[in-house]
Amino acid sequence: MATTTNNEARLLAAAAQIKKDFLPAEIAQLIRLIAPTPNTGEMSAEDFERLMANLASKGAGRGYSEKSLAAARQVLVMGANIPEAATEVGMTKQSVSQLMIRVRRHMKAVPEGWKSANLCLPSEICNHLEDVAEVMRKVAQAQDKSRENEELSEAIKDLSLSIYVGLNGWLPDPK
Repeated sequence: MATTTNNEARLLAAAAQIKKDFLPAEIAQLIRLIAPTPNTGEMSAEDFERLMANLASKGAGRGYSEKSLAAARQVLVMGANIPEAATEVGMTKQSVSQLMIRVRRHMKAVPEGWKSANLCLPSEICNHLEDVAEVMRKVAQAQDKSRENEELSEAIKDLSLSIYVGLNGWLPDPK
């Protein structure tokens, strides 16, 4: 009983300190980051927060409402399907479906292992970095296509071999 009371006192003190040190939006983000999540989702809460920050930094198109962010989180972090996420946040299935198309399109635009950065730098340096990033994107795309071509080439070899083996019983002996 003393341990429970001690833990409650520690939690209350921690909560008071958090309220003192953080803005409400930061507290909401902290809650999202530390909330228990199943391991059935596509990404961690941390990765989701980075993705949403990246989307917000793009500034292109319309932003995402709180409901949209909650629906995307349901799908990507919690592992919900689109109808479940729609019901949970009070949106239509069609709206959540369109949202996920937009989010996934953005996710594909950023190569695996890359981060998007929103930096304030002198124009000359920014222009140079944009050029470097474009070249690196093209190299990454070429590497992906090269891997796909290698996989396709292997699949064709396997298919050719299976066709040859399959036809071998049907073809006359070339003697």
